[in-house]
Amino acid sequence: MRFFKLSLFLLLISSFAYAQKWEVGKTYTDQEKWTEFTVGNLPLIISVPHGGTITLPDGATRDCKGAVTVTDSKTIELAKEIEKVFLEKYNARPFIILSNLSRKHLDQNRDIDEATCGNKDLEKTWHQFHDYIDTAISMATQKFGKVIYIDLHGHGHTKQRLELGYNLTANELRKTDAEKNQLVEKSSVVNLLAADKNLDLVQLLNGENAFGTLITSAGFDAVPSKQDVAPLEEDKYFNGGYNTRRYTSTKYPKVFGWQIESNFKGVRDAAGRPAFAKAFADVMAQYFKVYLRTSF
Repeated sequence: MRFFKLSLFLLLISSFAYAQKWEVGKTYTDQEKWTEFTVGNLPLIISVPHGGTITLPDGATRDCKGAVTVTDSKTIELAKEIEKVFLEKYNARPFIILSNLSRKHLDQNRDIDEATCGNKDLEKTWHQFHDYIDTAISMATQKFGKVIYIDLHGHGHTKQRLELGYNLTANELRKTDAEKNQLVEKSSVVNLLAADKNLDLVQLLNGENAFGTLITSAGFDAVPSKQDVAPLEEDKYFNGGYNTRRYTSTKYPKVFGWQIESNFKGVRDAAGRPAFAKAFADVMAQYFKVYLRTSF
């Protein structure tokens, strides 16, 4: 009995310490400051894996099979602009996880083997980024229940529009509504659909309150949406990567979301960032009311 009481006491102390560890609004980093975690107070997590520009003088460039090293320019700046707007307009903030290290050395949207290309020295940094996301998910789900996860990227495709990745290929998005609704288990919104039987996948992709539809109505073209149901056969399109597949899988049953591949002109450029950030925050406020049944 005494052992049980001691164990319970230690558990309570540990829980209290954990609760005190993370302060809303504070930014935590690893020792090298290659990874940042800003603690939020909304059921919204934004990660930015490819915006980092820190290069290592003695660090080798990744060259394993499949390695991509291009930077998603200004995506970190875009995430910080979004954070700023949430604070100014709603006095609230999303959880934000940033990788400041260049993708030449480490890719935080790949599994550890491809991310590091065998560089054991960077495995700790890979784990730090993903540990921060796991921490954000744990904190947000504990407080809010369901949580939206967005992995923010930038593309260089010809069409200047947002490409929203729900883990469905362009060919799958071009299928009929009935066929698309058979792809729920593959999608990045499977957990929301499991929790709310009144919804279907097509609603979340192309419906009146789909994120793509709302953000297009706010002035930023997006695919998929009601206005642009699917990419054309000749269009390039990113449908979601490692992070989206991992954190919206059934292993994280309270999380759903999508990857955003943002165009540069009008979104990531200096003129576009403030306007897009404002539209994004307003759209998410609407989205929260519809799908999370909460407001901020």
